[in-house]
Amino acid sequence: MSSAREVFMQFTDALTHLDTDHARCLALFAPDAVFEFPYAPTLGLPARHEGTAQIGALLELIRDRIPPVAVGTMVIHELERDGELFVEYRSEGRIGGTGQPYTQDYASYVQVENGLIRVLREYFNAISSARAILPGGLADVPPA
Repeated sequence: MSSAREVFMQFTDALTHLDTDHARCLALFAPDAVFEFPYAPTLGLPARHEGTAQIGALLELIRDRIPPVAVGTMVIHELERDGELFVEYRSEGRIGGTGQPYTQDYASYVQVENGLIRVLREYFNAISSARAILPGGLADVPPA
């Protein structure tokens, strides 16, 4: 069985190949996993994606808007409870359609159980994400 660190490393590797291997990334999540973005509601997007159907749709959105990304500058902190990590990493790519640079710094809480991701909670820069994910960029951010 893979350690939490190994599973997260597989996840970031799958992100770098999301444009050609979406299924490999999705297979790292438990069937009832939760992928959360607490700051996403500021962009008018859901904060919580639960189960492989919702997580798969989220990965497709990421793949379509930010193909492909490179992951680097990673620091992994193993927490006291087995299977839990706090990870800081940077993702870089190009915004789909415009080719504009996309750089994002993440702070992530990861919980792995039985070799699969059960919880992935990512905190991110909402401005960078708005530029990449919303069709009109910052102009499409809903009012507070």
